[in-house]
This record gives sequence, structure tokens and C-alpha cells, in this order.
Amino acid sequence: MHKIYTFFLLIFFLFLTGCEDKKSDTPPTKKEITTEVFNSNMPPLNDLFHLRDLNNEPYTVTISNKKVTFRENTKAITLLSFFASWCLPCRNEIPYLNDLHDRYKDNLFIASILIHDHINDTNLQNFIDKYQIKYTLFNTIHNNDFASLIAKTLHLPTVYSIPLTVMYVEGNYFTHYEGNVPIEMIQYDIDQALETLK
Repeated sequence: MHKIYTFFLLIFFLFLTGCEDKKSDTPPTKKEITTEVFNSNMPPLNDLFHLRDLNNEPYTVTISNKKVTFRENTKAITLLSFFASWCLPCRNEIPYLNDLHDRYKDNLFIASILIHDHINDTNLQNFIDKYQIKYTLFNTIHNNDFASLIAKTLHLPTVYSIPLTVMYVEGNYFTHYEGNVPIEMIQYDIDQALETLK
């Protein structure tokens, strides 16, 4: 009888403790993660960068939280690609970016930002010629700081995958991709962004 009493007491105890508010074991959805991350109490990020392209043309870039604007750019969509010349996935992305540049030339500004790369000017020009890069490329001493701040606005870890491609519509964050993604995915997102502008 004592054993039965102990058994029922144990069941009763487990029942009471089982009613606590427990977090779900199911992983959060992408929307839940995005909402949590972007509604966090992170202090505002504001900065101004002066970048120069390979023709020595100046670009003034303002970062204010998740808004990124190029003063010299009048196109509605900006695609930033952070890459390195030694990175094979980055090299593989170049033809796709060239295709996007041609296909959306009236609405899309593509800017590649060389990061964590100590390539000299001669080798960089050879690299550009070899891959026939058609879009804007920045190689300045500020590139790594610029990339770090962009990564911070996206709540990425200090070390992140490249290529890192970030899309902005009228300066406002739209989406980003870490690593290689199919060109069809980027095209779809550009088309969606263009729809929002109509």
C-alpha cells in the first residue's frame, strides 16, 4: 500500500510541475527570428563613408541603422556585394552580377566592395579584366570598416560568409544573401522590389 501511495504522490508531483510555462521545442520561424532581431534594443548605427571606385570617382555613403544611401546613386535598387578576389564562390558570382547589371541597368546599382584582400592595383586590374566586371567596384582603406558596419546592421556575427550580398530599395533594407545563391533567387527579389516601387 505504501508503494501505491508513493506512486500516486509522484504522479501528482509530476502533474503539478508539468504545468509550468515552457518554451516550445519547435524552432522559431524565419519571421519570428527576423522580428526578434530587428526589434532588439540595439543602439542606433549612424556613419558616413567616403568610398572611391576604380576610376577614382567619389561616393558618399550614409548608414543609418538599416538604411544605406549612396549620394551619387539615383537608381532605386542598390545591390552591395562584399567579396574577395581569392574567394572561389565570390568569383563564381561575378558572371551573375554582370547579367543582373545588364538586365536591370535602369533600376539597379551594383557595388562590389573588396574586403579582407591585399591585392595590389595591377593584379586587381588583371582580375577585373579577366572576369570582365561591368559594375562598380570599391577598393579603399575603408572597405573593411564599411563591411563590418553593414554586417552589424544585419546582426551577423563578426565572421560571416562571403560573398555577402545585400539589397536595398530606395535606401531601405530589403534582403540579404550569405554565400552563393542562385541568380533566379536574386532576380525574383529584384522583381519583387520593383513591384513595390510601382
